[in-house]
Amino acid sequence: MLIARRGLLAAGATAVLARPAWAQSLSDGAFTHGVASGDPLPDGIILWTRFVGGDGRIAYEISEDESFTRITVRGEARADPATDFCAKIDVRGLAPGRSYFYRFLANSGPSLTGRTRTAPLEAQSLSVGLVSCANYAFGHFHAYGHLAQRDDIDLVLHTGDYIYEYGADEYPRTELAVPGRAFDPDHEIITLNDYYTRYAQYHTDPNLQALRAAKPISAVWDDHEIANDSTSTGAQNHQRNEGAYADRVAAATKAYFDWMPIRRPEPNGVRIYRSLEWGDLARIILIDTRLIGRIRQLDYRRNVGALRLIMDGPGTAAAVEDFRRTLLNDPTRTLLGAGQEAWVAQQLAESKQRGQTWQILAQQIAMGEQLVGEGAAALVSPDAHANVRRYVTIAERLGRLRMPWNLDAWDGYPAARTRFLQACVANAANAVILGGDSHNTWVNNLASPDEPSRMAAIEFAGASVTSPGLEQALAAGAPGAREAIMRSANSHLAWCDVTNRGYGALRFTRAACEAEWVAFDDVRDPVAGTPSITRLSATPSTSAGPGAWALQA
Repeated sequence: MLIARRGLLAAGATAVLARPAWAQSLSDGAFTHGVASGDPLPDGIILWTRFVGGDGRIAYEISEDESFTRITVRGEARADPATDFCAKIDVRGLAPGRSYFYRFLANSGPSLTGRTRTAPLEAQSLSVGLVSCANYAFGHFHAYGHLAQRDDIDLVLHTGDYIYEYGADEYPRTELAVPGRAFDPDHEIITLNDYYTRYAQYHTDPNLQALRAAKPISAVWDDHEIANDSTSTGAQNHQRNEGAYADRVAAATKAYFDWMPIRRPEPNGVRIYRSLEWGDLARIILIDTRLIGRIRQLDYRRNVGALRLIMDGPGTAAAVEDFRRTLLNDPTRTLLGAGQEAWVAQQLAESKQRGQTWQILAQQIAMGEQLVGEGAAALVSPDAHANVRRYVTIAERLGRLRMPWNLDAWDGYPAARTRFLQACVANAANAVILGGDSHNTWVNNLASPDEPSRMAAIEFAGASVTSPGLEQALAAGAPGAREAIMRSANSHLAWCDVTNRGYGALRFTRAACEAEWVAFDDVRDPVAGTPSITRLSATPSTSAGPGAWALQA
């Protein structure tokens, strides 16, 4: 779904006629992967492109009109082999709260034209698109294409798994991969050149190119930008024969910062957490729950024993309670690290002191507790592999013991979650937590750990762009059955979708947070079709946190 109605991607074809004479001193070559913008400030924006040719000397222009007759800012840049020929400019001197068109120039012609906007100094509303988990081989990026066409979205927030690191016949297996969307390279990516090649492949996708050209993007990574189940010290999908983990992190994070239209951290740093202001209405706080401070995930198989959980015999409950007391609730097990925890609390307090209504916390994983309800095992297909049946059986038994099924989420770090929600109660006006990672959609009301009648935050954890979720294991469920089982076990769960792929769209005003879940039922089909839309809303308060989510007709 290209955004031809605005002419953004077609503009480059006609703009060559208006190419200024001074551009003839620039390099010859090609703009290979479109344009992008991100991390808007009141006076600035990041601009990105990739250019291959000559000495890489190019120029950029920002204009108030699509014909580039009213140039606001113009400058030169260089696409360097050291950054995989990606050029990224932190442009300043723009007006707040304004839309702009931009393009890059070379002697051989202009790039595609993009559209972006700066953050306002005063704001009546903010509309964000929420996306995560885009596995290229699992399907088409319908969510990106649909978002690109929406006039009402100010900013896209990507909460991670922008790429996947796997090779062929891993995730997905060959029989589940969509024809024509095999990974490049076909092996697991480990080196810097591997990561560069995978990013280059992703950015040949027309829907992703359209989104990057149409909207500013602010993003944080999750694990697959590095390797599955990444932590501060290692990853499940990193083995010793693949070299030093630190070297892999350095390669992966360099490729990410080179290809993404976001501000770079300190030299050679991996600090990705940061905040953006949206006038006097909201502060957007982007958090790293994956790499900076995450202690290794716990595993029921290592610590309790899968066989004991399956048999559910004498001693099972006691073993699980011992696991909960000695390991799961250990307060030293962190997701953010002490430094980032303190930074988040400070960001919340500063935002509240400034009088901003909303504190929007964009991070990677689901925060609300998730217990698997009774009857889940009955939804496993008779044809499912024995490992799938075992997995769901264990998850259901854990639910009976009030234990979460997924320890890779905040559920695996309950003490850290308690501290986080306490910080929201103490420091925020109205906290909204955004997330992804699980591949399904969870809309939660999160109570204060110390005062259950008071809301600490509301959560919208959106499902994936393409990656499959729990519905794959519970494939025999009738429409609505999977969702009913999860709601029955989790009273704080206002709504969920355990079936579809898509994106979230949230509009913030001083009176409400209005959310949409835009769902596509088949990402294997190259034609998107008409999505289904579910709407919810919540209202802010002046002193008691946000109100609960309400489903809209």
